[in-house]
Amino acid sequence: MAHNRFYSLFAAIVLLLTSLAMPRASHAQVSAYGEFSIADLHNAFTTDLLYGATTGVLIDGPTFHHVVLSGDIQGRFVRKSGESLNGVTVGPRFSVPMKHGLVPYAEFMVGFDRYNDPTNQGVTTDSTFQVNAGIGKRISPRFDLVADYSYSQFYALDGEFNPKTFSIGTIFHFIKR
Repeated sequence: MAHNRFYSLFAAIVLLLTSLAMPRASHAQVSAYGEFSIADLHNAFTTDLLYGATTGVLIDGPTFHHVVLSGDIQGRFVRKSGESLNGVTVGPRFSVPMKHGLVPYAEFMVGFDRYNDPTNQGVTTDSTFQVNAGIGKRISPRFDLVADYSYSQFYALDGEFNPKTFSIGTIFHFIKR
C-alpha cells in the first residue's frame, strides 16, 4: 500500500518536472550544479562517513509572490572503502531570492538509491525520500556558490538508514542573469 502511494507521488513529481521543461518565454532558466558531499550513513550498529559528489539540473518555472518554483533532477554518488550509496531523485524546489544575491531554498525529493556494502549487507536498491535545504550566493552572472543539508529516508533493509548529507559546490546558469 505504501509503495502505491510512493509511485503515485513519484508520477506526480515527474509530471511537474515535465511541465516545467516545456518551452517557455526567454526568462526560463536551466542550470547545472556540482557539489562535494559528505554523507553520514549510520544505523543501530555503525556510523560511516561516505564522500563523493552530488550533481543535478535545475529547471526554473513560475514565480509566485517572490517564491521561485523549480524542478530538480539530482544524482548523489558517495562511497568509502567499497561501501557506496548512489541515487537519483527528482522533485520541486522552492527558492526565495533576497538582497545581496542570497537565495535560500528547500526541496522535497523522491527517487531510488542503491546501497552496496560488500562486507555485510551486499547490494540492495529501494526507494528514497529526501528533504533538502540550503542557501546560494550569487558570485557572477553565471555562477552561484551553494551549501546545503539533506535528510533522507532509505527504505531498504527495513528503513534502518537515514543518510544525512552536507554538500558544498557551484551552480552554473546557462543564461546570464
